[in-house]
Amino acid sequence: MKSRRFWTLLVALLFLISILFQYRFPIAKSLGTYLAKSDPLEKCEAIFAPSSRIETNFAYAVHLLKEGWGNRLVVTTSKLTPLTKRFRETYGLMNCSEISILRQVFQKEKLPIEKLTILEDSTSSFVDCKLLHAHWEKHPFRSLIVVTDAPHARRFRMVLDKVFGDADVKILSCPSFPSRPLEDFFADKEDYVMYVLSEYVKIIAYALKYALG
Repeated sequence: MKSRRFWTLLVALLFLISILFQYRFPIAKSLGTYLAKSDPLEKCEAIFAPSSRIETNFAYAVHLLKEGWGNRLVVTTSKLTPLTKRFRETYGLMNCSEISILRQVFQKEKLPIEKLTILEDSTSSFVDCKLLHAHWEKHPFRSLIVVTDAPHARRFRMVLDKVFGDADVKILSCPSFPSRPLEDFFADKEDYVMYVLSEYVKIIAYALKYALG
């Protein structure tokens, strides 16, 4: 038979879980604010938008480029899975690729295509940063604005600082569309809660895997 102390602890634990569940959104919102690392915006030589979320990262990076905050835009695209590639080839959708969308946006915005550099086949934030570093070694820049989703900003900056190390590059973090509340970027509040929680898990995982400081 279980002891009285066991049942007391169990009830207390269930009560705590119920409180956390009831207030999960305001808690996630507070935690998300920490994730949204942001630096004062300054004019830089280059702007970088990592792969995924064209409608946020890339769209805001294009806005900054048009406003004169940078001279060129570097982006990464996600590597297609074999299944996705086969689907697009089967239905003739290869022209609807991420790369074609990026170029179409530049054309619509009447921006010189030579100001756009596309680094292909990224599979993670770490690969995004490695691709950017390899590009920087061939085409150096001294200052960089990094545009990411707000909840992704802190982890991405940690990885970028690790990859660039002591390189003489001034890096500024700029969450996309910073005037909009974080929850506006998600279909519903539950998606936002899960995204924030997953970011904290990823920060821990990346810190262990890549020895992030």
